[in-house]
Amino acid sequence: MAAIIRRGPSQWVRLLAWNTADDSILPGSWFHGRIYENGCSVSPDGRLFACFATKYRGPKTRGVDYARTAISRLPWLTALALWPQSDTWGGRARFCDNQTLMIDCPHWERLTTTDKLPDGFTVYPRWIGVGAPDQNLPQIATCTASFHGSHGIDHTGRTFEYTDGQLVRDGRLIVDLGAMTPDHRAGDASVPSRLSRTQWSKEPL
Repeated sequence: MAAIIRRGPSQWVRLLAWNTADDSILPGSWFHGRIYENGCSVSPDGRLFACFATKYRGPKTRGVDYARTAISRLPWLTALALWPQSDTWGGRARFCDNQTLMIDCPHWERLTTTDKLPDGFTVYPRWIGVGAPDQNLPQIATCTASFHGSHGIDHTGRTFEYTDGQLVRDGRLIVDLGAMTPDHRAGDASVPSRLSRTQWSKEPL
């Protein structure tokens, strides 16, 4: 499973799930703000999506009105857990495995959330900045897929291309991202409701 972060029109982003085994696409939430693609991660089993994002306007999410790190179910942005960030320096997240997440955090701040994590799920702050202490942290999950410019390789070694808003493999269209526009009638899909530990652990994708 791969996450596609489709930017545009101005100040809008859409999240999609791409099953690279059969090239099926599941369109997900629109977000009125910025999702930092270099601060996102998909769990190895393809179920969870962790992202660092800033919101431009609209109602607060759990009291947070600007930068946040959140975990959701790919390809949705309803936050299962959310960590406020003071700026855009930290906040970037990486899965170590299906039950372990690492989040960058300036070492003079504390990584906090009011949400309860399910049993067995662990989140580590990775202290950053001058003077950050040494840490013994778990290894980040590796990924063999890559994307450069208009060409990419998925985790199985199969190639794909992205040009003019279209994702293509072997001359066959997978998805036309340029044809998508946000549904303003639906409101801001980034405004989540709080989900319980039971919903996190048992609710189907």
